[in-house]
Amino acid sequence: MIARPGSILCRSFLLTGEGILLIHYYKLIRTDGIAIWQATFKDGSDEPSSYVYRHAVAQLLFWSAFYYLMPAISALIVAQTGWPVLHISVSQTMAFLVWALFAPVMGSCIDRGWGGIVMCAGGIVGAVTLLGLTMVTDRWMFSAGLLVLGMCMAATLYDPCFSLIMRRLDTRGADATATVTLIAGFATLLTFPLVLWLSGFWAWTWIVVVFALLAVVATCVLPGQDRQERILTISTKHPALKLEKGPVLIALSFGLIMLGHAILLFLLPVVLVQDGNAGAAGLLAIAILGPSQIVGRLLWRARGAHFELKLSAMTLFVLFCLPPVLLLMWGPATSIVYAALILQGACYGIHTILRPVLARLYLPVEHLGRGFGRIATVGLLMMALGPVLGGLIWSAAGFAGLMLCVLGVNVCALCLIVVLFQTNPAKGVL
Repeated sequence: MIARPGSILCRSFLLTGEGILLIHYYKLIRTDGIAIWQATFKDGSDEPSSYVYRHAVAQLLFWSAFYYLMPAISALIVAQTGWPVLHISVSQTMAFLVWALFAPVMGSCIDRGWGGIVMCAGGIVGAVTLLGLTMVTDRWMFSAGLLVLGMCMAATLYDPCFSLIMRRLDTRGADATATVTLIAGFATLLTFPLVLWLSGFWAWTWIVVVFALLAVVATCVLPGQDRQERILTISTKHPALKLEKGPVLIALSFGLIMLGHAILLFLLPVVLVQDGNAGAAGLLAIAILGPSQIVGRLLWRARGAHFELKLSAMTLFVLFCLPPVLLLMWGPATSIVYAALILQGACYGIHTILRPVLARLYLPVEHLGRGFGRIATVGLLMMALGPVLGGLIWSAAGFAGLMLCVLGVNVCALCLIVVLFQTNPAKGVL
């Protein structure tokens, strides 16, 4: 299908900036044939860079369309449909739980050589689901659509991408992961301003149509899976993934950090408003996290390779303990909350990079998809638990008790990381 000048499809392509250039470049390279594709990967030319940047742009658009769109547009949906806020929020939570449960399933498909198909299918089904949401008038049908969207998240967001990148680029996978997360980190800066602008003259349904088209663009940007690599993966035997100590420690330690992060993310803005500040202060607190994550990833991109991975991980988990300490010592003053969230956001940006890099050391290559999926499941379940657990603790023990809980969670995560580095990595990865 060719987009006519001035059409909705054409305008949505323009919104993606250099994404359209990458689509054009993608079509050019695909005509060169598999042999040239493999040769360029072996002789160290710019092809791996193109491969990584296409994944990065696709992740930027997938995160915008599948993850951040609903939080950004929920208020519009409630205002224009009259559906209860609780119904919308619970439906979104259920979608995240579906994401968590299906992450290992998608990982297993990737390990069997279907990685490219999984991500493309997830992108297409997700785009169709978004279009379907614009046509429903019943809130329960809307909720069912969000559950399908949860499966699409499991097929497209981060972990499937990391599995493919780590499998193909091997030792260069760490830098590639940093690049992908850095570019995808701009998803909040794309989604929320775009929704705000479009809401000035369009209903929520047409805004969702625009993001469905962005999901289609993301699917087109995805790099093709090498045919010989896929055949080799399919022909490889896939024994059951054993419950090894290393991956379990990674899942629990990084999952606990995600639990603490979710508590701070959802509760600190509420604390600011409850403390007598304007609602804008709470919104600014949330807005700080996105740019802070980008800053953290930029720092890692610039200096991360200069430090030993063990030292980097230990330092990161120590730094995660500082935000709750700051808030315990000086209380929920606006400036202290902002400082804590800036530090938390920067650390969390690096956390997203380190998790797959460390997991790669403790997982055999034939189990990367399943391993990443199971590790992601633990983290996603922890994040889903965060707001509920944080609200209960805050109600029972107040702000100080809440911060002590976050500090305790982060200290436990630090202890698990210490134990992790006493565990030998998987054979053949070092």
